Amino acid sequence: MSAARETLRAIEQKRRRFRQQQLTFVAALGRTREHARERTQPVSSIAQVQRYLDNHCNNATDRRILSLFLEIVADLRGAAQLLEGLAPENRPPDESLEACKALLCPTSDLSALRAKYPHDEVNHLSCDEARNYYGGVVSLIPMATDLAWQCVSGAGPAHKAPKRTGPPSLQGAQPGTEQQSSSAKESPAITAVGTQTKRAGNAMEQLHYSPTKGQGGWHTGKPAWRPPGHTSKF
Repeated sequence: MSAARETLRAIEQKRRRFRQQQLTFVAALGRTREHARERTQPVSSIAQVQRYLDNHCNNATDRRILSLFLEIVADLRGAAQLLEGLAPENRPPDESLEACKALLCPTSDLSALRAKYPHDEVNHLSCDEARNYYGGVVSLIPMATDLAWQCVSGAGPAHKAPKRTGPPSLQGAQPGTEQQSSSAKESPAITAVGTQTKRAGNAMEQLHYSPTKGQGGWHTGKPAWRPPGHTSKF
């Protein structure tokens, strides 16, 4: 299996390079479809891309990107044959391997393929391009690569991140211990809230106790003001 893993890693390197040039690939398909007078038809098979390269490709850029696509497909076919040769004779056929071989058949219909998360190839297409023309052909390489990795690992794609089971400090802890730790974490917050409430109450008491106007300071001992001429006491 080590040889198969090395082959798939090399394919991954080419696949990353191809994904960075997906816009160039789609533009090349658009030009070659126009030259082939198939503007309204989707790109639905590997054989169709090969025909565009052989008969309707007029510039070096289009030839280079279409050749890279077909080269990755050929490498994936070689990896599938290698995995098939490594399988034990008494073992039933691997479903992932059979699905991978079916996808890589030159005449297989790819129009219904759509690569899902974590792949984003389809997201880089417009809605019209993804639905009607290129959604299947750009999904072929990531989906076939995933199936090949499943054959190697036997437990899903190798690049899939493992599930996290929580912090190591909580693994194996008893329920009572977790409740005590949670209550200990909550108690400082309760104390802080009580302290803030008490301080707020003291501040309100000080506001209500403030002296009324006329008490203390320059008001002390000074008679109330009366209009001039009204000096009699009532």
